Amino acid sequence: MEKKELLRKVNEIKKEINNLKNNLNNLNKEKESWFNKKENLKKSLNSSISDIKKLKSSSDSFNQEIRKLKDERDAYNNKVKELIEEIKKLDNEKKELLKKSKITYNPDAIKKKLEELEYKIETEALKFDKEKKLMKEINNLKKTYQENSELKKLFDKIYEIDKKIKEFRARADESHNKLKETFTSNREDINKFKELSKKIYEMKKEQQNSFDKFIEYKNKFLEANNKLKGKLNELNALQKELDEFDEKIKEEKGILEEKKLEEKLKMKKKLTKDDLMMLQNE
Repeated sequence: MEKKELLRKVNEIKKEINNLKNNLNNLNKEKESWFNKKENLKKSLNSSISDIKKLKSSSDSFNQEIRKLKDERDAYNNKVKELIEEIKKLDNEKKELLKKSKITYNPDAIKKKLEELEYKIETEALKFDKEKKLMKEINNLKKTYQENSELKKLFDKIYEIDKKIKEFRARADESHNKLKETFTSNREDINKFKELSKKIYEMKKEQQNSFDKFIEYKNKFLEANNKLKGKLNELNALQKELDEFDEKIKEEKGILEEKKLEEKLKMKKKLTKDDLMMLQNE
């Protein structure tokens, strides 16, 4: 290959190397940008995960409380259902017993009236005559009420069961109200937990995308770097070839100059300064 062709090839490769270096620099910036984004997302993700763990701990306590209150409410409601079934059976027994005994009075009404009169005596400051009259009425009502002991027992049993039903319903309502209060007081944390879960999901997707982009540009960077190394090796080989070419030309020129000097010496021609310097170097 001639020197002119070698120089052309060297300049061409130098341009390619310059382009590859610029591309390599851009790829490196892009690669580092995606890496930094991935790392920043990792920090944010760790912080959000730490926050959601705290909320989860609070949520676990909340869930335990909810389960407890639901169990209590359901247990009371189930007890109410059982007692209602029991009171239905007793009502049927009461109806049958009333038919058989042909009682014309309503024991429930009598019992209610008794309770009203007893409450009146206990809470009101009555005159002696008035109180005596009320006591007589109470005794008569008690006598009437106690005439049929079997029916009385049945009514008493129904009355007690009815009291239990009211008590269990009240407790079920209390548990249900506590349940609503617990939900209301924890609504903010529940919403925060949902929002944070969604945020973590989105950040994980974004982090994975950033990591994929980092790997993509890292591979492009390595590929471009290998091309650059190849071009540098190619340039070195051409440079070596060019140096050898120059050395060869220099040697040929030196031989030619020596021949000219020998001719001058034979013909006893005047020597130049360069000629004298060549003679000194020999």
